[in-house]
Amino acid sequence: MKFRCCTKSTAQEKDVRKVYEFLRVIADKNRLKILCILKGRQLCVCDIFPEVGISQKLASHHLGQMKKIGLLVENREGNFIRYSVSKEVLEDYKLLFNKLI
Repeated sequence: MKFRCCTKSTAQEKDVRKVYEFLRVIADKNRLKILCILKGRQLCVCDIFPEVGISQKLASHHLGQMKKIGLLVENREGNFIRYSVSKEVLEDYKLLFNKLI
């Protein structure tokens, strides 16, 4: 039996890959904590890593992974980079996920 939404010949394959990548990235407890910390605010890594309880280097790695899929937005202020959640991109992922499931 073939599933309509999972065949490689459909346009949904691209959507499946995109949702998979999103879920893979956020399926980490530290990344979920970071998203929670950033909810409604803009912070630099120096403010984030102590709240999560991880090293600054590891926090930067997690921020980079989430930025790579567009989930985070950077705002440079001098030598500091402040991160915030892209509400538009998060909404796009939610809509895409709901479309597939």
